[in-house]
Amino acid sequence: MDALRFPAPTRRAAMLGGSAAVLATVTGCTTVGRAEAPPPGPDVSVLTAAIENEAALIALYEAVLGAHRSLAERLRPLHDHHTQHLAVLRRHYVPGTTTGTTTPSPRATATAPDSESRALAALRSAERKAASARADDVRRATPGLAQLLACIGACEAGHAQSLTGATS
Repeated sequence: MDALRFPAPTRRAAMLGGSAAVLATVTGCTTVGRAEAPPPGPDVSVLTAAIENEAALIALYEAVLGAHRSLAERLRPLHDHHTQHLAVLRRHYVPGTTTGTTTPSPRATATAPDSESRALAALRSAERKAASARADDVRRATPGLAQLLACIGACEAGHAQSLTGATS
């Protein structure tokens, strides 16, 4: 049996076919409209809260360091840990995925207590609250983020312990 032979397309047919494909593509894009963004994943609210908390801790450390320079040697490493935590958390954040109208704040503000002992107590309290919040976050986060949050929470608990009972 001979193979069926079709005549080669004419130049005009090829041009019209190509134009039709382009027209279908262009009109398809304009008539479909804008695609809806997928809903935020379960980790978004946990992640944004952790980012905001780290920013608040950094702000408190900076306020204390600015007001009580004699504590710098002791507090600078703890401040730097939080700066690293914030950088790692921000690497996990995808802009535009927040669950509400807010996005993680780039910089929080804080005021330092007037005495060194009160400043250390404020930092200790903030570290304890942060460690507790990270423990709660671990229960709500997916495994990958939960591991990161657990590490950060452990560091914060260690900071609180290092600030316990010591005054300069």
